Amino acid sequence: MILIERDKEITFLTDLLTECAHCRGRVATITGPTATGKTELVYAFSRRAVESGAIWLSATCSRTDQNVPFGVVSQLFHSAALPIDHSSRAARLIEDAAPESRSPTERTRESDRLRATQGLWSIVLELSKANTVLITVDDIEYADSMSWQLLLNFVHRLKSANVFIVLTATEGSQDMDSHIEVDLMRHPHYERIALLPFSYQGVMKMTRELMGDTASVRFGPAFHGISGGNPLLVRALMEDTGNAGREVGELVVSEAFSRSVRALLYRSDPAMLTVAQGLAVLGDFALPSLLAELLDIPASNVKQTLNRLGVIGIVDELRFRHPTARAAVLDDLEPHARQDMHRRAARLLHAEGAAATVVAEHLLGAARFREPWALAELREAAEQALTDDRHEFAVRCLKLALELCGDDPHRTLITTALARAEWRINPASASRNVDRLIVAARGDALSFQELDTLLRFLLWNGQHDEAARVLERLDALATEPGADEEAAWLDIVRNRLSCTHPPVLSRARAVAVTAPAAGATAWTAAGSGPHAQAATLLTGVLRDGPDADTLRTAERVLHSVSLDDANLETVESALFALVYSDRADLAAPWCDVMYSEAVQRRAPTWRATLASLRAVIALRQGDLVTAEEYARGALDILPPRSLGVLIGLPLAVLIRATTEMGKYEVAAHLLRQPIPDGILQTRFGLYYLQARAHYHLATSHSHAALSDFSTCGRLMRAWGLDTPTLVPWRHGAAAALLQMDQQDQARALLEEPYELPGGDSLRARGISRRLLAATSDLRQRAPLLREAIDMLQTAGDRLEMAYALVDLTHTLNELGEPNKARMIGYRADSVAGECRAEPLRQAVRHSTDGYENGAGESMNVLSDAEQRVASLAALGYTNREISRKIYITVSTVEQHLTRIYRKLNVKGRRDLPAQFSQMM
Repeated sequence: MILIERDKEITFLTDLLTECAHCRGRVATITGPTATGKTELVYAFSRRAVESGAIWLSATCSRTDQNVPFGVVSQLFHSAALPIDHSSRAARLIEDAAPESRSPTERTRESDRLRATQGLWSIVLELSKANTVLITVDDIEYADSMSWQLLLNFVHRLKSANVFIVLTATEGSQDMDSHIEVDLMRHPHYERIALLPFSYQGVMKMTRELMGDTASVRFGPAFHGISGGNPLLVRALMEDTGNAGREVGELVVSEAFSRSVRALLYRSDPAMLTVAQGLAVLGDFALPSLLAELLDIPASNVKQTLNRLGVIGIVDELRFRHPTARAAVLDDLEPHARQDMHRRAARLLHAEGAAATVVAEHLLGAARFREPWALAELREAAEQALTDDRHEFAVRCLKLALELCGDDPHRTLITTALARAEWRINPASASRNVDRLIVAARGDALSFQELDTLLRFLLWNGQHDEAARVLERLDALATEPGADEEAAWLDIVRNRLSCTHPPVLSRARAVAVTAPAAGATAWTAAGSGPHAQAATLLTGVLRDGPDADTLRTAERVLHSVSLDDANLETVESALFALVYSDRADLAAPWCDVMYSEAVQRRAPTWRATLASLRAVIALRQGDLVTAEEYARGALDILPPRSLGVLIGLPLAVLIRATTEMGKYEVAAHLLRQPIPDGILQTRFGLYYLQARAHYHLATSHSHAALSDFSTCGRLMRAWGLDTPTLVPWRHGAAAALLQMDQQDQARALLEEPYELPGGDSLRARGISRRLLAATSDLRQRAPLLREAIDMLQTAGDRLEMAYALVDLTHTLNELGEPNKARMIGYRADSVAGECRAEPLRQAVRHSTDGYENGAGESMNVLSDAEQRVASLAALGYTNREISRKIYITVSTVEQHLTRIYRKLNVKGRRDLPAQFSQMM
């Protein structure tokens, strides 16, 4: 047995034992808080005493034995240390003093008690003639009254006896005060030994002894802080940490600690358990005055009990030392008692004016609790919880509020708030409440704001017929006198619908909306604020193409809004406006910032939406790995059913990315996944059709690809969104026609005279040039492809640039210029490798067998800037043209070329292709 910080006590007890041998009997009481090692100390001392020749008689008291007459004395004289004859005499004496014929409550005759006392003391004296008799009684406060009186009689006879009586008692016990401190202090040789919890150094030593030096350094300080030095709790922490199945390095506070906390409380004064339960229920608001009122006990008693709870290491002032301790106390509360305590706490804290979220915690714990003020507290708490990103708590508050409100006129308002809170966590879980709102909307029972929220849910789920009916009702409310704010907001809604859900607008019966009056505020102000700006911006980009103010407006919107339910569509519109303006490079960092905020604020629906947007942005940049990562992330964050029509974005990106990476089986599996019926009536459906068409192209199903691209075109023209910056369907259709050897039809489609919004997009023009090259004479292809490469590089789409580089490689081979083809092939392979577009890499390698062995080595000796200059110079560009293309001075180009010639040991730019040829 390891004893920590008990050497002084052991020495003192040993000295007292030695004095007893000189016929100077002693009595000592070891006191201390619960589980501070009193029993361990007595046992360790007693073992040493036995080793020195003492005769040890021991007993342990318990609450259950308090009503057993002479129960403790019977334990003492049934010891194995007693000779058989002494044991038999003692048994008869005890039996005579407390015969079975008497009821435990019947008073024992005084003469029988005295006879037993004298007889038993005689046995002790006989034993003490040979050796010191050590009598130990653990937890004396629980001794039955008859045993206690007999022991007290022994104490009075100790003066000239070779007997040492050692008792233990829990400090603070009410029984101990009356039985021990009063009676024993009369004895002239009485000693009181007070044990304290372990010090910081004691806990460190205990940890080192039982877990080793490394664990002592890592865990010792935490063990002391959590346990307050209570040995029982320290051992429990060691057990939890040691049993966690991990290497030393992680603190674990678990089951053993919880059990020990409960054991401490049940072994202590019952008042300590009661106060601990009240403290656990009230949590951070457990002031002594509130605890006293909650538990209906005097405040002075509460303070005293809190001090004792602090001594045994469970609390520190008014807080549990560790959350697991509080949880252990709460979990141990019987359900009805816990509900009743929460009910009383809710009333108390409401009367005290505590925050609604605090009161709501107790209302939730009290289950159904009908008070006139409860509904308002729950609603306010839910609103605050959503602001604080405590989404699950807000949902619980609103669900309880819905149960309590009955036929309250605010029922639809609560239902709307609940659906909104559930939607933030998982849109599918909000479906039941959305159905209730639909019923209410059909009965004209929803306000404009509630209808606007319902419309958002219906659009998310692709319920377009119902959405059109709600839109008609919004139109009607916006035309009522004084509805200027509603009219301004409805204009924003219509703008968004025209870009993402155009069919809803055409299905809704048109209602003329009165223009907002001059000087109107609130939503009218929003008509010129970020919501309106973003909606108008996206509409303008898709219907008219970007202008000089597009980028500035988009970034101003993103700067001015914070992430929330109302702003999510605004953020989405601004980011898409940047993407459709060929500025994915600007959209990416903004989307990263917003996505990080969604993660931090633990909002799964926001995360899935922004992950989908980030996937689209990465695909536009030709970054297939990032696109795949974010698309899979969006599909993992929410189940498919919860994503609604938004699933068209991540699913489309994932199909397209895996197709371009050559993972055709994966793409085919994704295409078999069911999609919502209404998805093809949204802008997101266009992405899905495009991705499916590209899969068909990659797997040589040309007619299926042409059909999908054509469907895209039909929908985009019908919706007034026919712009190549959204989905370049003409390019896809032309690619399908080329695959079918219908060059004339493909060229006619690409050269069709039309003016489209966004038609001057560098990305769109670059793709068009690449495809036109495939329909042109061989000699005309290289210039078109070089233009395409320049445009696509400037636009930032590396995947499309890789396609153009591969086509140029093939063209140069056909023109009989293998050296140039190899050099362009090297660049094509490099760009395609960055994109992870394996089919493109295979295509260029088959076209330029062996290029990678020599040109690669030559290019490796050049810096990145030198490689770009060397490639352009080999293609025939002048120094001035090179300077304009890569934004450096003509002088810098000349310096790069000088170094290139020296590194490659060539005379001039005409030798570059030949040099690469010789090295392959």
